[in-house]
Amino acid sequence: MSASAARPPVVTTAIAGLLLILVAAIRLLPEAGAAPGGLSPAAAPAAALVVMTLGLWATGLLPESVTALGFFTIAMLTGLAPPEVVFSGLTSSAFWLIFSGLVIGVAVRHSGLGAWIAGHLAQRVGTSYQGALLGALTFGLIMAFLMPSAMGRIVLILPILAALAEHLGHHPGDRRHAGMMVAGVIGTFLPSFTILPANVPNNIMVGILEAAGAPVPSFSTYLVTNFPVLGLLKTLVLAGVLLLLYGRGPQKPVPRPERPAPMTPDQRRLALVLLVALGFWMTDALHHISPAWVSMTVAVVCLVPRFAFLPPRALQTLNMEPIFYAGGVIGLGALIVHAGLGDWLAAVLLDAVGLQPGAAAGNFLRTGGLATVVALATTLPGVPAILTPLTADLAAATGLSTPAILAAQVMGFSTVILPYQAPPLMMAILIGGLPIRDVAKLCLLTALVTILMLWPLQVLWLRVIGVI
Repeated sequence: MSASAARPPVVTTAIAGLLLILVAAIRLLPEAGAAPGGLSPAAAPAAALVVMTLGLWATGLLPESVTALGFFTIAMLTGLAPPEVVFSGLTSSAFWLIFSGLVIGVAVRHSGLGAWIAGHLAQRVGTSYQGALLGALTFGLIMAFLMPSAMGRIVLILPILAALAEHLGHHPGDRRHAGMMVAGVIGTFLPSFTILPANVPNNIMVGILEAAGAPVPSFSTYLVTNFPVLGLLKTLVLAGVLLLLYGRGPQKPVPRPERPAPMTPDQRRLALVLLVALGFWMTDALHHISPAWVSMTVAVVCLVPRFAFLPPRALQTLNMEPIFYAGGVIGLGALIVHAGLGDWLAAVLLDAVGLQPGAAAGNFLRTGGLATVVALATTLPGVPAILTPLTADLAAATGLSTPAILAAQVMGFSTVILPYQAPPLMMAILIGGLPIRDVAKLCLLTALVTILMLWPLQVLWLRVIGVI
């Protein structure tokens, strides 16, 4: 989603004026002592900037990357945090994971490897659009088990999904082409919160537990606790929502595509490089090399002119907007922590949710709801950053076990209500040209079904396995 390319001069001037007024107001807030809602004078200006930034991302009044750059600029002009906090997103491994993922995606398209893989997928998904839609969803879920980084996965599969849609006769700009892309992206993202190394919030939660010396759930324990309901059943819910949004109307069977031609030497070389990278991604718990640096190694190899994986001067053709957007989201989270907004928000919400010792199921659902609300205010990675350090306090207040509190967090941050909460989804929208209205509608419908049906089922499942 982006702002209109041609805005009236009055609107443009108004936006610039409002931004300058906001800068002045933020600079004056600490001196005036204006701190509504119990915020400290130091935290109130940061809260104003956070609300503005999240509001612009949610409404799309400005392009996402422009909002991110505005956040950097205002934060530095007002001195809300030191540069290492404001620009922490630009130095994080996630930033370089996105950059390398963009390079890999271009290489997969340019070499034709994506079309070759899509051709083989097209042989197996059938000739109906509904079957292809569910096939793309399943392909995305399988990739979540193979590759630990959601952003890396999305960048890798977008060209494959686009080629698959074209193999089946759906061209860019066609609603059904977009449906194939959305199905694969949402399939590799939403259920992956229940697979331990497959998403950023999961890894943040584990990292905080490790740093605190607390027990860390194993891959299998985490999977058994969360995947049956919030992963597998949610995938079935996604299938229903996708068919509702994209699978209606008359269907024209597509002739079964011809078998793809054999791989070219360039495609074989790139496939070998990606298989080696996949091996490192899958075994990161053994060698402790971040997926970002594995991806950067692949990107550097792809950029070497001798290998001809990319066109000349490929870096000049990259779309840098998703990179700055992701850097802004991470920097915003760092500012929230630096200003103490996360602790303030958690304290306010803890007072509001009404936890009652002894009401196990109710406390579990309230804690999950708390995580969902925090995700709306701070984006998904902010949930474990704020709530995981409070695990012991939440356990004492609710009478639930530590595994139950962690499971409630997972239930909360895996319930995505709007796309802006999830940097990987926004990146997919920007890179893949996905219709943000459709993605938002899918998230809202899935969240509604999840809260009404899957949350109670998760409580029952946790009772069965003895977590609650």
